[in-house]
Amino acid sequence: MANGRAPHVRPTLPAMSPMSDEERYRFDLNGYLVRRGALGGTTVAALNAAVDALRLPPAGNTIQSQRFSGHLASSTTFCALLDHDAVWNVIVELCGSSLRLDHSYGIVMAPGTSGLDLHGGAIPFDPAQYYVHDASGMHCGLVAVQWALTDARPGDGGFACIPGSHKACFERPTSITLDDALVREVPLAAGDVVLFTETLTHATLPWRGPHDRRTLLFKYATGNSSWSRDESLSSKLARLLTDRQRLLFEPPYVAYRRPLA
Repeated sequence: MANGRAPHVRPTLPAMSPMSDEERYRFDLNGYLVRRGALGGTTVAALNAAVDALRLPPAGNTIQSQRFSGHLASSTTFCALLDHDAVWNVIVELCGSSLRLDHSYGIVMAPGTSGLDLHGGAIPFDPAQYYVHDASGMHCGLVAVQWALTDARPGDGGFACIPGSHKACFERPTSITLDDALVREVPLAAGDVVLFTETLTHATLPWRGPHDRRTLLFKYATGNSSWSRDESLSSKLARLLTDRQRLLFEPPYVAYRRPLA
């Protein structure tokens, strides 16, 4: 006991099957992983209907105006993505069994709108967004899960990154910009999901597709870390969540453990 009080042991969340050897290799090599067809057409349609129901104001031409948040409590369809089978095993492996939801938001981009410049990278080191590998496996301080609700075909824009930059030993030179050959556009079909470590240098390319780009992002952290302000768990949202999903909204803390010696 500490200060006469019983220690608060953080609940752990059970993992499902681990990533395949090929997926693990791809994630470690590139800093991101795409799982195709993670959501069926019926689910994608339901998510788009849930976005429609939000009655969002028209987005402007900056990424901040294209983002929306506070939507989880409006539909169990959104909540079902929190621990979806298509990503759960990956985020548990990368963030640990006491992971937490750091923050979440969605993006709606109209044709012709601008994106977000390159950001992130292993250098300078950020303790809230690290990527390390040791004998026990891969470990990430912050993992992003991005669900595509509309198609992003080659040349349309959207998510892009510099593969392998999560392990770079030098800071990205300012001369390397979005049009550099190192930057890879990552096309996604509606229902695909891309998972990446926030340490990866990534960006949102200007949207050139003929339709609105819609995507939902969930950012997961280790149980003792917080990159942003805590994700709000209102009583309305809590009623929509399963027991496991509620654990994702635990605040960051380190569990006390009895010394072994």
